[in-house]
Amino acid sequence: MKICIMSDLHGILPNIEPCDLVLIAGDIVPLHEQRSYPKSEDWFYITFSKWIENLPCNKVLITAGNHDFYLERCPFPKVNISEWTKGKCEYLQDEKFIYNNKVIWGTPWVHKFGNWAFMLEDEGLTKKYELIPKNIDILFCHDTPNIGDLSILPPNKWSSVEVNAGNNPLAEAICKARPRYVFCGHLHKCKSKYFNINSTIEIYNVSLLDNEYRFIYEPLYLDI
Repeated sequence: MKICIMSDLHGILPNIEPCDLVLIAGDIVPLHEQRSYPKSEDWFYITFSKWIENLPCNKVLITAGNHDFYLERCPFPKVNISEWTKGKCEYLQDEKFIYNNKVIWGTPWVHKFGNWAFMLEDEGLTKKYELIPKNIDILFCHDTPNIGDLSILPPNKWSSVEVNAGNNPLAEAICKARPRYVFCGHLHKCKSKYFNINSTIEIYNVSLLDNEYRFIYEPLYLDI
């Protein structure tokens, strides 16, 4: 099957190629609406749902990111997203979904660095990531694991030197669970967008925007 994967949309809803499945790894809602519950709900209900309806795919799976306050605060986000998109889109928060016999797990949690949604200290992250089943086909998560060069941010307007902003508990969980594919985001402009562990685990950062929130990266397409 052909899948399309992206993260860190921040309100950007791109055109995509025809495919079977779309995965979105968090930070979906627009920046200017992220802290307003009613505006975010209206955006998911009206704008996002209409975009989902028109996507040339069979199914869309999403998880949340640290900017998706609505999905954290809403009492029934899974029900709302499914109903508003007429069942085409499913929200995953520490749960699996089976599509074409592929086991897919979505998790939104991010390591603590400020006052944002879905953030936990390392102990809390470890407990959440212990839920990830072993040997699943696909893990899509918002944070970037501290593996290889994936989490190395180059010098930018916030720092004059390289910074490793990776998630250590997530890296440990990936090495234990050994999913075939890992798709993440959160870090918009990484030194490397791809890493392979012993030719058995492929890890991709699929953020669409750069550090200045410009839409410069295209969604990733893979034949699974």
